[in-house]
Amino acid sequence: MKLLYICHRFPYPPNKGCKIRAFHTIEHLAKNHDVWCATFVDDPADMQYVPAMKEFCREVVAIPLDRLRATVRGAFDMAIDETLTEGFYRSRAMRDAICELTSRVKFDGVVVFSSSMGQYARSIDAGIKIIDLCDLDSQKWAAMANRARAPRSWFYDAEARRLAQLEAELYDAFDATILISKQEADDWIGDRSKLHVMGNGVDCPTNARGGICETKTIGFVGDMRYMPNVDAVCWFAESILPTIQMREPDATFRIVGRSPTRRVRQLEERRGVHVTGEVDDVVEELNQCQVVVAPLRIARGVQNKVLEALAARKAVIVTSPVAHALNASADEHLVVADDPASIAARAVELLKDPLRCVELGANAHRWIVREFRWTQQLGVLDRILTPTCATNLQIA
Repeated sequence: MKLLYICHRFPYPPNKGCKIRAFHTIEHLAKNHDVWCATFVDDPADMQYVPAMKEFCREVVAIPLDRLRATVRGAFDMAIDETLTEGFYRSRAMRDAICELTSRVKFDGVVVFSSSMGQYARSIDAGIKIIDLCDLDSQKWAAMANRARAPRSWFYDAEARRLAQLEAELYDAFDATILISKQEADDWIGDRSKLHVMGNGVDCPTNARGGICETKTIGFVGDMRYMPNVDAVCWFAESILPTIQMREPDATFRIVGRSPTRRVRQLEERRGVHVTGEVDDVVEELNQCQVVVAPLRIARGVQNKVLEALAARKAVIVTSPVAHALNASADEHLVVADDPASIAARAVELLKDPLRCVELGANAHRWIVREFRWTQQLGVLDRILTPTCATNLQIA
């Protein structure tokens, strides 16, 4: 088949959540189909990787995205009762490029990643059109509204309501809609006959050491511009780490991830907190941690940061929403705790018991290898693209 893949962020290098999912999807599709890719590039440095993507794609249309102008567009759309999300990614250059591409190539199918990009595929004439919503963005904005104060909460709530309507419209417009977890599917309201679940996978690193760490380091890995991540590390550093340090004075908190905000940088003023910014090798950073935490209070979908830590044989502490999305077994694959006192207590237990960390890490690695292979997860796409596939909800 000739397939057009449309995504909101250039999928290479696959070093953060949405880019990882997009890259592995394209890589998988390219094994059996001819793939064209149309994508925005929000980091000019990523332009150098266009040749790398051409190893998987017949053609790559890479449109630069000016984040300042995109923000202005989003704000304008918000003001006229449209979604900020669609406005941010609304681009005449992208629309013209896709029109030119579809005038030359008769596509058998279109695969769209994220609700923000559905606007570019509605008018394309193709045999099958698939949208990968991944997370329900409407639910994410609603969660942020619940945690924010007015007037910001009003803004978040408005975006949540408008996105919920957009998601329903996209469901009607596409032949198949994909979500990343059963948790997301459980929150879907309405018809489910075209709904599918396709999780994320993870590549097990060859340089992961697992085992006992020489220092009592607690790690967090993630994009530090992303608001739920910022909320998580600030909450941990301010409300949980001091309690841990009362019992383990040598305990430190290492925040690993690109583009830390000013608020995150300011956490370094606290005892035992280190902010690395972007690093060359996340696995080597994980190797320095005895415990990894994902204390997300706002969590949707499958957290790649958690999959990577589990694959690296690390003892991991997560909140209930994170564990639920993974369908993980508490105290077998990872540790689950939700309030500051419980998280601190479980972290202290693991810092005092390195052998328990080794046991948890070994269990986690076996489970990840068994349940989270990319080929296993992406097989859902193959079934959707097969004309005889069932249209009922598919749980990966």
